[in-house]
Amino acid sequence: MTEQAKEWAGEFGDAYTARNRVDWQKRVPFWNSILNRTGARSILEVGCNAGWNLTAIRRAAPWARAVGIDVNPNAIRRACVAGHDAWLQSSKERADICEGLYELVFTAGTLIHIPQPDLEGTMRDIVRASNRWVLAVEYGSEVPEEITYRGRPSMLWKRPFGAMYERLGLKLAGQPFVLGPDQAFDNCTVYLLEKPCP
Repeated sequence: MTEQAKEWAGEFGDAYTARNRVDWQKRVPFWNSILNRTGARSILEVGCNAGWNLTAIRRAAPWARAVGIDVNPNAIRRACVAGHDAWLQSSKERADICEGLYELVFTAGTLIHIPQPDLEGTMRDIVRASNRWVLAVEYGSEVPEEITYRGRPSMLWKRPFGAMYERLGLKLAGQPFVLGPDQAFDNCTVYLLEKPCP
């Protein structure tokens, strides 16, 4: 586990979960549009925290199977209390995440916290976990840019995530767009990508 992941798994991550309560109902229209576009019925969120996106997905598509993983035990407990299928990433990531079990695999504010030496491997794992669609809802930038996060360096980066996934063989499904506070996101860029047919 990287130093950053250890921070997110511990008190630093606990504090994040405690102070960030998401108005998940504002996210339902976004998830309606994504699930209508992709038709995905099996969904994995990498970095699910307390399950806000999973709750919005459940409202948007109650027939879909949406599961989440996260490194923070307290966040996972909260997601499970909310009725979600969620588990610690360290306990099952090699068992499930790399087997193409999900039609859609996504991150929302997760890749921005992964240091450069570990980023490509994480993105490749996400691509392998998906059998068709990959979605990144992250702070986008045309060039990588490190941002001090809550007074700490080496904890947050803006990056060109769409182009990075394209270099891994995926194809952008439409133009990236930005979600703001009206959708209960923090000016995040949405990159929807599709795996090529085998």
